[in-house]
Amino acid sequence: MTTVRPPKQRRSRESYERVLDTAHALLEENGFEGLTVQEVAARSGVSVGAIYERFGNKETLLRAVHARLMEAMLEADERAGDPTEGAETAGEAIADAVAAMARTMNNNRKALRAFMHLGAVDEVISSRGSEASIAVSKGFKRSLAPWAVDFRHTDPDVALDVAFRIVYSTLARQVMYGPVFESDRRISWKRLVDELGTACAAYLLN
Repeated sequence: MTTVRPPKQRRSRESYERVLDTAHALLEENGFEGLTVQEVAARSGVSVGAIYERFGNKETLLRAVHARLMEAMLEADERAGDPTEGAETAGEAIADAVAAMARTMNNNRKALRAFMHLGAVDEVISSRGSEASIAVSKGFKRSLAPWAVDFRHTDPDVALDVAFRIVYSTLARQVMYGPVFESDRRISWKRLVDELGTACAAYLLN
């Protein structure tokens, strides 16, 4: 079983959401290897048997938590609207788009770290994570498309895709492994985001 339909009855739905909330919190605290169904049951007040009856196993429970997280992140981005709306120049728009993507990742850093690692061994989570990332890339490109007239690159679409890959990969790498995995220079998250905005602007506009 790889997906679970939320129950329709109110009490069952409330128990279902408590289980997901608890599993999410434990995942942030202990990572996926330290999460147990027994601990989820103890904290959520839902019996071990009821959790297994609903989800079948720990893997399906984690997949349900991941699905809800991906949906919530995309919905939050949609509610926030176009991050470049107030920009007056292409450089400002690029910086705003980079900052918005970084903000979403940073707000969900702990859970994302666990799921990024889990995705290496779980094809369902990897596939769903890829779909969510592609949706983020489309939003990033859509918000900057009106500024493409200012791009100096001979192929603006390719340049915008590469700019997204640079930002996404750099931020995801730091979420997964911390600030000094591939370099011993410690750069704060804010400084890294600012520098990525500057680097993308230089790449796209010069």
